[in-house]
Amino acid sequence: MKKNTWVNGLDSLRFFLALVVVLSHMPNPIAITLKASNHYIFKSIGYFITPMFNGVGAVIAFFIISGFVIHYPNKNKKIDYWKFLIRRWVRLGIPMIVVSVFTIHYGIFAKIPIWSLYCELIYYTLYPLLVKTKISWNIIFWLAFGIASTLIVTLCYPDIQSLIYQKNLHFFGSYWQLGTELTWAIGLPCWLLGVILAEHIDSYTYKVTALNIYTWRAVVLLTSMVIQIARYKYFLSWIVSMNLFAFLLFFWLRNEIIYYRDHKSVPFFERLGKFSYSLYLTHELVVMGLMFYIPFNFYTYLLYILLCVASSYIIYLFLEKPSHLLAQKISTFKKSVDNNSSLSK
Repeated sequence: MKKNTWVNGLDSLRFFLALVVVLSHMPNPIAITLKASNHYIFKSIGYFITPMFNGVGAVIAFFIISGFVIHYPNKNKKIDYWKFLIRRWVRLGIPMIVVSVFTIHYGIFAKIPIWSLYCELIYYTLYPLLVKTKISWNIIFWLAFGIASTLIVTLCYPDIQSLIYQKNLHFFGSYWQLGTELTWAIGLPCWLLGVILAEHIDSYTYKVTALNIYTWRAVVLLTSMVIQIARYKYFLSWIVSMNLFAFLLFFWLRNEIIYYRDHKSVPFFERLGKFSYSLYLTHELVVMGLMFYIPFNFYTYLLYILLCVASSYIIYLFLEKPSHLLAQKISTFKKSVDNNSSLSK
């Protein structure tokens, strides 16, 4: 733990999850080439790695991590609602607004993952209010899970029917199919799993070995691949599978956090994780821009990935990091104003 507010290894996880999202939005020329091979082994490897990058599953893991990092440093504190809200909205909102204006101007707004960012802003807004209710986080979670499940069953019945009858009955398949109005309610249980994890993480005293954690990683990866195959082969919609997959992600992330209590993270990946938001927010824009200048194929695949990461770092320096600093200044200014106000009374 770093200053009792941050967890070793968490930034590395965020980078790799962002990278999974990036790779899920790009064709995989390695898999395509291997599948075209006449050699059975190469062809089999190609088919195996095709569903390897489950971007929606990575977003659900992001939701859980978000709930964790919000609650962990605040679980024993009295929260100043407006200070908390301003700081979080500024940090997330300014890069989102700037990129949104840019994409709207060029008619490519659909290229940013705006639905998940709307969800995050709503969760930030709800969190201090939920803290004030004094209701158990477990009760809040199960209420949210029940509401989300009810919405899925009642409003996403074409996807439910397609799964039951195993044919396309107006199958939509996406996690965000209920739009900005209700998608946040579908994802709220996932975010609350992160809050529950933060609430109890300090009470876990067991050890996680390297073998344990690599086993967990393999199980999560293979499960995400099976879910991905089921989405395209058997009409298992993301909106049906992801909230269940979140339970497995919860236990995996819990073990990752415990593992990094006793094991050092790789500093390079921790640094990369600092700008995972910029990578997540702008990767499709960067890839689209690169395609004007560099052909996308088997030989340039790695170059695309490297340039995407490098570009997101530049965006972080000029957009995301200044937003963080501004959020800190605003919150500090508000604190000083509140202190002066209390003294004057």
